[in-house]
Amino acid sequence: MLDEGTWRKLCERDGPHFAERVHIPGLIREPDVLADLVLGALRAATTRVDGDDTDLPAMRAFRDTCLDYDASEKLISGAFSGRSPVHSWLSTRTGKNDICLAINGLDSWDAELAELLYTGFVLPLESAGVPLTRGVDWYCFVASSGTTPFGVHTDPEPSFIFHLGPAAKTAWTWPGLSLPALGQGRPHTLDAEPLLPSADSVRLAPGDFLLIPAGMYHLFRNDGPSLFLGLTVYPEDPGQTATDALFHQLRRRNAQHQEQADGDPVAGAIDAFRDALGDDGVERAVRRQAMLRRSCGYGSPPRFPGRTSDQGPPYTVTRLPVVIADHSVFALGRELSVDLGELARLLKPGVLVGADELRDAATTPELRAAVRALVRVGVLRSVGTQS
Repeated sequence: MLDEGTWRKLCERDGPHFAERVHIPGLIREPDVLADLVLGALRAATTRVDGDDTDLPAMRAFRDTCLDYDASEKLISGAFSGRSPVHSWLSTRTGKNDICLAINGLDSWDAELAELLYTGFVLPLESAGVPLTRGVDWYCFVASSGTTPFGVHTDPEPSFIFHLGPAAKTAWTWPGLSLPALGQGRPHTLDAEPLLPSADSVRLAPGDFLLIPAGMYHLFRNDGPSLFLGLTVYPEDPGQTATDALFHQLRRRNAQHQEQADGDPVAGAIDAFRDALGDDGVERAVRRQAMLRRSCGYGSPPRFPGRTSDQGPPYTVTRLPVVIADHSVFALGRELSVDLGELARLLKPGVLVGADELRDAATTPELRAAVRALVRVGVLRSVGTQS
């Protein structure tokens, strides 16, 4: 599906900053296969389970250059069955023909997609030394026509674009300082036509890859119905990590000292700041968050475990990282306070685990409870189970 050698070379050569625009024709050798997995995640994201309206996807529908709240609501609440093309579903469900749909956290909805994206795409980034502790976002855009709803714009992180078709797409980018600062210092403009002559353009066929560096102005136009898969790698930010730690301590302190809420708020804030600087628990919390993020393949916390049924063994072991630390197991964005004992040797990515192996390894009530927990969070998935 992926030209693994070419992708690995890109990660090693251009990472971690990815400061140059790169176009690789045919990086995705089977764009239809990857597109089907993306659409499977869309089906799961738009399907409510037991009428649960709290488990909603991060979806936005745009029309021309505007966010369309009505269309967004209709798409979130109307299941995509897959029986008709996705672009037909967009127009039928919304009653409009020019909808552009954006979905973030796509990997959280489908186990097969999440494992493929981690093992095929993210793991080579990690192996090449690209920092991933702040995580990644897998997203897609689906549209029948038109240009990027945001107009000519930049992103603060590099954009990894995997075009899946079926129609081609044109991308315009403005190298270096060739595009003057936009009027009044704006970060984008919807009036693209006067700027196109100064741009570099490339036509993206299904399967093509485009890397757009952080801060580079760009614009896309669809030549027809198409979708692309995008990857954002959030850069290391020690300042933000420190801020996260302080917020963690402030929230915990406020929860423990609600009775002091009527005191001097300024003094309380200063005391909380001092506590955070001297509290070892903050460091543990930050490290815990890093392990939870890695256990998701650095992406979004999985939603699919709660949408699958346990059909019993044999089970396949998830290909997402399982992090074992002391008496805790971090897996699929969850922390389990269990000691795996002999079960740990069975947890090899993608391995098939049968009933006999589980019986021989789970010899105590505690270990049998651990097996049930591993099934519940999705580390062990019944063969043939659909997510």
